[in-house]
Amino acid sequence: MPLGSDENKEKLADTGFISEKIKQRPINRKKLFRRTVITFFLAIVFGIVACFTFLLLQPVFSDRLYPEAEPEEISFPEENVLNELTPEEMYADDNAIAAEEAENLEATQKDQIAAAISNYPFAAKDYGKMMASLKAVATDVTKSMVKVTAVSNDTNWFSDSFESSGSASGVIIANNGTSYYITVPSAAIADAESIRVTFFDGSVASAELSLSDDITNLSVISVKRTLLNESTREKVSTSTLGSSNAGTLTGLPVIAVGSPLGIQDSIAYGIVTSEKTALGLEDSYYKLLTTDIYGSTLGSGVIANLNGQVIGIIDMSYNTEDLQNHICAIGITELKSLFEDLSNGRDRAYMGIHGTTIPTDIQISQNIPAGAYITQTELNSPAMMAGIQSGDIITNVAGTEIASYEQLVSRLAQCSPDDIITVTVLRQAPNDYVELELEITLTSSTHS
Repeated sequence: MPLGSDENKEKLADTGFISEKIKQRPINRKKLFRRTVITFFLAIVFGIVACFTFLLLQPVFSDRLYPEAEPEEISFPEENVLNELTPEEMYADDNAIAAEEAENLEATQKDQIAAAISNYPFAAKDYGKMMASLKAVATDVTKSMVKVTAVSNDTNWFSDSFESSGSASGVIIANNGTSYYITVPSAAIADAESIRVTFFDGSVASAELSLSDDITNLSVISVKRTLLNESTREKVSTSTLGSSNAGTLTGLPVIAVGSPLGIQDSIAYGIVTSEKTALGLEDSYYKLLTTDIYGSTLGSGVIANLNGQVIGIIDMSYNTEDLQNHICAIGITELKSLFEDLSNGRDRAYMGIHGTTIPTDIQISQNIPAGAYITQTELNSPAMMAGIQSGDIITNVAGTEIASYEQLVSRLAQCSPDDIITVTVLRQAPNDYVELELEITLTSSTHS
């Protein structure tokens, strides 16, 4: 009987010797490799999708869970341009008190003090102490100065690209807790593809343009505080903007800081030689400060008083031919409102007029009405397009009475580009003045 017959199997089962061997299905290596590759590919796709989803949603969740505080608007204390009090009149410091007490001394006591001073043997070390004190003031001002470098890519004759750059001194005018705001000559950053700022301690950060003013050719750029390390943020200071109209500056000592000699971090000392020269720029009454400091025609930076307050932004483009190398600056008082607008990204309205205020005695003697006397209108400006002419006297702007050119400039600063304003003009006729009402569509004097 065959061994594999059913009967033999039953007998073997009864005896307990039956066994069955189960063979494992052979592994399909190609199929296993294919599944492994597919799993690996899907894992990569899932990882990429997860990364992009996180990058897209992370700012949304961060903004909702940890909303960033709105940066504060930049503002400077209002300053009355005319008839300002001097710092000595507003604040009685120790020197002022001492001076007042000295004035009240008896004549004999004054003579004794004068005699003691005249007999004091001044030496070179005394001069050294005085210069050291000036250097200390300049050093404090330097902490708010920066080097602004404009970088752009150019191509030479052989089509090789290279990096070119220009630089100038800028000054930190404001800090709203989020960014530093720096004013710099617009020419220094013209056509720049990127802007680099080097702080006084050597730290470097990138900057962004806020706005540029086409009238003064000054710009404001901003640097985010987070781009600087904590050590630099602790050392860097914001400049203190003083007053260029407080009392009489002529004859007072000043310090030029930045690059007045055309060299970064150069310092020079001198005195103010004049302060009331009007620049004659359109829609403004900026004043020019001149000094006896001999510098570079490419100089930039600031001039500061002995209290370390910035009183002018150096601009050598307004020098006369015979004084080309003498440091001059635009007075800071009239620039403050401009800096506010540029820092906050507010476009400035442009009318395109030059003017002056006729002195009261001349108004009376020549029977000239009070108002803003127009000396010139810019070609193709909104004022010229509306029909304003030289010799016109503006007495009302958008419902506001105008008694001086300064009031006209202040009222214009409250307007915005594209505003349509009604201007009342007195124009001289053969026998009297004729009143006209003109509509002016303002444009912008700023750009980003």
